Amino acid sequence: MDIKSRRLLVRLFSFASILILLTQIADAENSPGSNGLTATDIIKRMKGAYANSRSYLDAGMVKEVFIDANGERTVEKPFTTAFVRPNRFRYEFRERPPYQSERRFVIHQNGKELRAHWDVEHDLKMTTLDRAVAAATGVSSESAITVPGMLLPKEITWRRAIRFRMPRRIDDEILSDIDCYRIADRVSGGLITFWISKQDFLLRKTYLEKSFGDFRVQRTTRYKPEMNTEFDVKLLEFNPPGTKPWWRI
Repeated sequence: MDIKSRRLLVRLFSFASILILLTQIADAENSPGSNGLTATDIIKRMKGAYANSRSYLDAGMVKEVFIDANGERTVEKPFTTAFVRPNRFRYEFRERPPYQSERRFVIHQNGKELRAHWDVEHDLKMTTLDRAVAAATGVSSESAITVPGMLLPKEITWRRAIRFRMPRRIDDEILSDIDCYRIADRVSGGLITFWISKQDFLLRKTYLEKSFGDFRVQRTTRYKPEMNTEFDVKLLEFNPPGTKPWWRI
């Protein structure tokens, strides 16, 4: 066999391998669990539950563990969300950097009125909810967009709420007495797992692990959601820093 024929054979083999891999990924994504729902089905129902909700309330916590050659460092960022359709919305997260005072980031919308405050920059000049959420996403470790982006997919458009790549179902699990589907997916540098309640298709937990050489990040985000329930409208007030917070954790 000459060199040209060998190169052609290698290319054909590589192409066949890619086709097999893509087929395996599609099969994993669409393999139904015990009740016949695929990962795609569950994701679609979860997004629909949020997008069609009348109201939503949650309290949650992001816990990040940073691991390197010098040891571990843990950061916690509690957050809350309150929402009444069509356009009453409030989100807040907090963090306390080492040796610094606590910081709060608040996003508040009431009809056409939009206000945002971050203790680092104080009152932020934001013209849309989309831009306010974009400003908070990174510093909040994505809690600012994950649920709000599903609640308001037409208003929050700068990026998808959850960027699914190759989702697949893994074993279901009971989480705090709640029977949950679990979906695993790839992210740049690691893996992420989602816990989604079988009863209402609300997101209850995510776990992300990423590695960058000797540096690792482990991020756990937990939610305590309530959907389509009556709650005190005071929870939708701006309540800027310096006033009594409405924390529920």
